[in-house]
Amino acid sequence: MDPALVIVLSEHLGWAAEHSDSIPHSENISQSHTAWLMACDGFLELEQKFEERLSEWHAKWQKRFEAEGTAQIIANGAQAIKKAKNSKERERLAKELYLSTVHLMIGDAQKHVVTINGRAEFLQESVRRAWHKNCSNDSYSKILPSMESSFQRYEETFFESARISFFEDQDSVPGIARQEFLGTIMAVDNCDLILNFYFSKIFRYVSRISSNLCKFYSKKWALYARGFRSRQNLLPLG
Repeated sequence: MDPALVIVLSEHLGWAAEHSDSIPHSENISQSHTAWLMACDGFLELEQKFEERLSEWHAKWQKRFEAEGTAQIIANGAQAIKKAKNSKERERLAKELYLSTVHLMIGDAQKHVVTINGRAEFLQESVRRAWHKNCSNDSYSKILPSMESSFQRYEETFFESARISFFEDQDSVPGIARQEFLGTIMAVDNCDLILNFYFSKIFRYVSRISSNLCKFYSKKWALYARGFRSRQNLLPLG
């Protein structure tokens, strides 16, 4: 946690502890209807927009595979791999074939995830500014915003780690795909089936990441922007 935010949060908590009888009569401490609406509408719109973009990505690569005859390229490569007697040579040929076909699709999918993550962070910052601006200027109302700010860096680190583990680690989807590729093309003669397997696999993973990212931020801000009070809040949790 940022040392400066620790000090801010400690000051607000200390003041609240010393003035426990002075809790504001407002039943919506830290609530911002503006921020709540921005989050509920904004992240839903973002999720829908990127679902459309992902469908466009799917259609683009489907056409590209057909136009470039990728299945035939894989079929020809598979024959060369099967003819190779040396195991290291087979692995080398499989890696080259993977890099010239499926790997290009995965790289494009990675751009999709990086883009939606950037858009989500930008929207979150807009919601955060609206929330902080609309909160009452008293220690009770600033406790929740101070806590949210203190976790910001950890959120960013978490999603960055998720992206890295998905695309770059040895056990990431591309890493596993590389390991699987040789075995798949040695065992299956239908190269359309091989392409569709990886195509569907990457599509499902990226779709799930996009959806989960938007839902996380949407529910987070639907919760935070409701504020808190002694009785049930009127704003739903999204």
